[in-house]
Amino acid sequence: MILRLLNSIAARFRKPLELGSPKANKLVLDQIAEQGDDGTQERHVRHFAYPMRGANAANKHSALELFAEAGLDISEAQYRGGVVGEHYAAVADEEFDQLTDSLRDEFSRMGWEYDGWECAVLKS
Repeated sequence: MILRLLNSIAARFRKPLELGSPKANKLVLDQIAEQGDDGTQERHVRHFAYPMRGANAANKHSALELFAEAGLDISEAQYRGGVVGEHYAAVADEEFDQLTDSLRDEFSRMGWEYDGWECAVLKS
């Protein structure tokens, strides 16, 4: 009972994990590693971003442009007026972490939320 209470209190003060951060990317890499993928091979990767609710978000065209400037193929997401950027890349390297960090920061400045990425799992 006391342990559950302490965990509850600690959870309230824990800083939420920022999608796109190297720490968040590491969690995804851990998940694909469990399936036999070390993340070093190029594979199909999809990144997602959505306008923040209640925020003065930039228009969708600006969000699509951001993905395009990063060299990603662009499309519209199915939900919440979001956008998708796709490319082929290795996900277990510093360059990928820099890309996701940059996307998170730039989308935030625009009043959008970078909602992370997903990729194909390639077993070695």
